[in-house]
Amino acid sequence: MKFIEVMEKRHSSRDFKKDEVSEDTLREIVKIAGMSPSWENSQPWNVYIATGETLETIRETWIAENDKKIKGSADMNPGHRTNFSERGQKNMADFMDAIGKFDDDEDLENFNHVQHILFNSPAVVYLTLPKNYTKWSVYDLGGFGMGLMLAATDLGVDSIPAYELVKYPYILRDNLPIPEDEDIIMGIALGYESDEHINEYESPRLDLDEILKIN
Repeated sequence: MKFIEVMEKRHSSRDFKKDEVSEDTLREIVKIAGMSPSWENSQPWNVYIATGETLETIRETWIAENDKKIKGSADMNPGHRTNFSERGQKNMADFMDAIGKFDDDEDLENFNHVQHILFNSPAVVYLTLPKNYTKWSVYDLGGFGMGLMLAATDLGVDSIPAYELVKYPYILRDNLPIPEDEDIIMGIALGYESDEHINEYESPRLDLDEILKIN
């Protein structure tokens, strides 16, 4: 695909088929993402991928915690929505409103349900940084994560980055070799999207003139 086609095709898939993503494909996705730029070539990221029985164990425990309504305690605190800019708060509010009106109450219930079961994904990528990470490293990891999702799209694999995937870090450390001196920053679910109606929703992007100023 041409780059513009990859950008246009990538969107957040919220429900996946059970079809596995091959290890070769996962390795290729991460290899391509590794070409992402990095401040002073620090390349601060580490990558852990849960699949198969490991992911199913994580999912079962995750569902149990969600059923008990255990509050999330992600390594990187997302902060309260009121801490975001006025534009950010409006965009988030518009997003939740649009999801609520997407079709009907059943879809909204499914939207919440699939999050709690980790989107039915057959593979979840966890991106970490050393605990003493700088803001530059967060910038680098964002670029790496975007590179990873674009690489996945180019290889025919769908994705979604989500706070839900990292909100119980203790479950992840119990099942993956993630050391205590690394913070789990982001989770990205990978797979092949199902034909569930919720996958048809795509959040709008801001108009160019709203974000761009050229002097």
